Amino acid sequence: MVLLHMVTTVAIIVILGVLLMILETFVPGMIAGILGALFVLSGVLLVMTADEFSSWPSWGRGAAACGIIIGSAALQLIWLRFFAVKFWSRSFTLQAEIPSADSTQTLACGTEGVALTELRPLGRAEFNGSRREVRCEDGFVPAGSRLRITGSEPGNLLVRVILHQPL
Repeated sequence: MVLLHMVTTVAIIVILGVLLMILETFVPGMIAGILGALFVLSGVLLVMTADEFSSWPSWGRGAAACGIIIGSAALQLIWLRFFAVKFWSRSFTLQAEIPSADSTQTLACGTEGVALTELRPLGRAEFNGSRREVRCEDGFVPAGSRLRITGSEPGNLLVRVILHQPL
């Protein structure tokens, strides 16, 4: 009867430790995880040294200790593999796509637009209703100037100012 109480106590301590380690996935900071690992290790220590388990052979106590460690590690891996990742991926994972650097190639050379900001030489311009980051090859250009695309570089379109020519 005393052995049954001790086995129950060890089981409760180990289960509490595993639950604390699972809690670590929700509350980061390593406090719950370290406490959980200490609880599991104290369960192993109780199995190996408690007088109530003295009737067990040494290989039996060792097998129980190994079972506690392997079982708690397996439960952690199962939790992380099948439950924690799926729970987090639905609520905290970014699902939006970021356009690649090649998206500047979609506007053809010669397309005309308007400078939305001052270009010093970097700024923003609008072409066919699409706002883009641009670099002006002519240097400083005031906002509202007419621009023509001459090429592209990673992250920017290259533009030049369209000069007004008298008729």
